[in-house]
Amino acid sequence: MRQDLVRWADENVLRADRGTGPVLMHGFTDPRLVQSAVRGAELYFVGDDMTWLARAVGEGLPVCAFDADDLPDPLGLLLWSDDPSAHTATLGRPRAVVWSRAATTLRVLALDDAGPYRRALEEEGRQVDPTWAHQVNGLLAGNLAVAFGAVIPFGVETDWDQVQHAWSMDKNGNPVQDRYGLGDSKISTITDDQLRVLRTLLGTLLLIRQPADERRGLWQSEDVQPDPAARKRLRRAGAERLDAKVRYITLRRSARPAPGDDNGSEDTAGRIYRHRWFVKPHRRAYPDKDHPAGKSRRWVGPYLVTPAGCADAPILGTEKVNVLCR
Repeated sequence: MRQDLVRWADENVLRADRGTGPVLMHGFTDPRLVQSAVRGAELYFVGDDMTWLARAVGEGLPVCAFDADDLPDPLGLLLWSDDPSAHTATLGRPRAVVWSRAATTLRVLALDDAGPYRRALEEEGRQVDPTWAHQVNGLLAGNLAVAFGAVIPFGVETDWDQVQHAWSMDKNGNPVQDRYGLGDSKISTITDDQLRVLRTLLGTLLLIRQPADERRGLWQSEDVQPDPAARKRLRRAGAERLDAKVRYITLRRSARPAPGDDNGSEDTAGRIYRHRWFVKPHRRAYPDKDHPAGKSRRWVGPYLVTPAGCADAPILGTEKVNVLCR
């Protein structure tokens, strides 16, 4: 996937040098920024369970607030195994993001699954606008399609409905809200989908940067090298780093206690616990001498609370249903 993006980014730089209309996205109006970001990005793959958890965490975040400390690396390319927005109303199907730290801002380039676009272009009997077809073809990079860009300031809390970003640019690099004349209703649906991607990205980053303490961590991480078949494909594609590792993030499985096992019997702070539970992400103030107010706010959580003696105790769900019956 990275090699396909590298090839597309190189071609986009050539289009810029020739003046033949490079693809420009909000935050990535310099084609060389995408090129350098993709080439230098650390690779992340998030499995299904972890994607679903990140999606749920993102939906529960009260504000949009990205911090530089939330980034596991200044440059990253992250692929979700499942759609991070779980939507069905638009053609786009988000699957991946490229991020780049730039001074006091985070630049995010979202990438869709290219399959729906190819099917729309190739469907027999379908009347496709030639301009749309030409532009979409220029956005395809292997199995991915360039979707939209966003620029997010670090350390600023913003209500989600006030987050502004654009998914299209005109030839002068200025944001265009309704490039294809879709109408307010369709644009609103697209905006909601894109906000879900940013929510899930923030949720994913918060999960990745959890405490390393094994009792509190929700995930396990391992570095995976390409198998021989993958290395062969990369060699044919002209990749420079055949053995580049991918950080594979998976959700920890809870181990149910065996019958009769008295986990949680130890008295902790005057209480007897027989389970573990999640702490939701929340903002907490910390002393900061460099901040005008003398303190700054940073995300805390999510993390897993594991009382003494409960290392293998069941994890308490975040939703409780009260059933009243007679």
